[in-house]
This record gives sequence, structure tokens and C-alpha cells, in this order.
Amino acid sequence: MVRVLDLGSNSFIVLVLDGEKVLFEKVYEVGLKAFMNDRMKALKIAKEILSKALNESDFRCPTYVFGTSVFRDDPEFFKTLVGEFNLKSHVLTEEEEAMYSYMSVDPELRMNITVADLGGGSLEIVRKDSFRSLRLGTHVLNSLFNLAIPGAKDFEMAVNYVTNQLSENLGEVVGIGGSFVAIAALKKGVWDLAKLDKERLNQKDISSVVREVRQMSFEQIRKKNILPDGREKTLVAGLAVALAIAQLSETLIVSTKGYRYTVAIMLEKNGELFQPWRARGDLNSRPPDPQSGALSS
Repeated sequence: MVRVLDLGSNSFIVLVLDGEKVLFEKVYEVGLKAFMNDRMKALKIAKEILSKALNESDFRCPTYVFGTSVFRDDPEFFKTLVGEFNLKSHVLTEEEEAMYSYMSVDPELRMNITVADLGGGSLEIVRKDSFRSLRLGTHVLNSLFNLAIPGAKDFEMAVNYVTNQLSENLGEVVGIGGSFVAIAALKKGVWDLAKLDKERLNQKDISSVVREVRQMSFEQIRKKNILPDGREKTLVAGLAVALAIAQLSETLIVSTKGYRYTVAIMLEKNGELFQPWRARGDLNSRPPDPQSGALSS
């Protein structure tokens, strides 16, 4: 049994895994990126949510904490945060985040798919032998465009901006991240990770959610009681990315997993992380990071 905490820009996620059995999994919306200009406030909010997540998932098992984009930008903040709880921790490199997320869908690195992993700070476009990290996260788009609802005045501009940066046919895409899950949840009318995993989204599905959301306020979305509180703030930006991807892909399938599943399985079996894509010779144009996979206490 192992407990993994995925600390991201938009949300903190806890996963407790026992073999292939999920004992606990919960998403805690935090929107940390929006508070990082006030470090004291950001640290207070992050501590409160991390403490709540640990208390609600209180299984007696090894616990590991991982940080992504927002903490790559400010590793000292991450060190201060996890130091309060004396937990084994590691800030994932862009490569690690991308490839471990990909492996949650294709653990043997054999499929011809594209994984699009969308967070608050970045969008990772990943294949079994390559990845690109783009500054197209939901908080980034919110800072560049007026996506406030009702209205979302710059929505079409945001879609074009994302499309121009992707600028390629993506083939079969698996979308990872809370924004894709949120769109699927609004389509289905329920937030249930098990039911939403492998849900298909097409341009018509996404456009239908866009039309509905652009007529609503944040409060009206919250009153639908479908999304976790706070997710409504990044919803429109997520819709812009999802629509751009749908226009450039053959299929778009939602995955509710992510890198936390890959690292949880590795840590439960071996107690440490590996980089299987390097053993296969993939991504060999990039030198290994000597600190990669090292967990600090």
C-alpha cells in the first residue's frame, strides 16, 4: 500500500493504492497559481489543504509528495510546504511529469497515441518517445485572455492561440487533467472519476458545454453541484484547450488517472522511481537528470 499526493497549480490530489485497488482518491481544488504573488497567503492556503488531504486519507502506509509546474518555478516554496509535514518529496522535471503521465495510459510504451496533460501552468503533449511542454496551462490562458463568465469575451482568441501553438494533427488523444474531467462531468451531469474515465469528447460535446457555460456565472456553475468548488475558475480556459485539441485530433478520450498512478505503482513495488523510456533508448537526445527520481525527506 502507498499514498501519493500530486500537488499542482490547480489542485492537490491524493491517491492511496493497494496493488491495483484504489482505496482512496480525492481532488482538492486550490488554484495556487493565482496566489503565488502573495507567498504568505499561498503558503497558508496550501498548508490548510495539504493538512486536510492528509487527515482525510489517513492510511498507515508510506507517503510521497510530488510537485509539478508551479513548484518547478518556486522549489523553495515546495520545500517549505512539505517540510512542515516531514514527508518524502520530489519536484518532478518536465520530462518526468510528461512521461509518467503518459505511462498511466500506456505503461509498456507501445501505443501510437498522444497524451495531452493539462494543468494550471502548462500543457504537456506526450508520445511514447517524445514530449513538448507548452505554456498553455489554464492559469496562463486566464492571464492572457478575458475568459470571465458570463460572456468569455476572448474565448475564440484563446482557442486560436492554442491551435496555433499546437499546429499539428494529434491523432488519437488521451486527455489527462481536471479540466478534461470537468468537461466530461458537465456532459454526463456527475463528478465520478470511475464513471468518467475513458469518456469520449468530440467537438460537438465540447461546443455544447461552451455554449452553456458562457451564459452562466461562476455562482450558477457552483450551484449545479457537479464540479469541485474552485474548478469553475479554470473551466473556460480548459474548454479552450480541449476544443483546440478536438479540432486537431481524430478522437479525444478522457483519462482520470495521471502520473500519480505510475509513480504509486513504481514506489509500491520498488520503493524508488525509474525512467523506463530511457532504458528503451527513447528521448535519448536529452541527458539524464542526475537528481531525477530522488526523494528527499
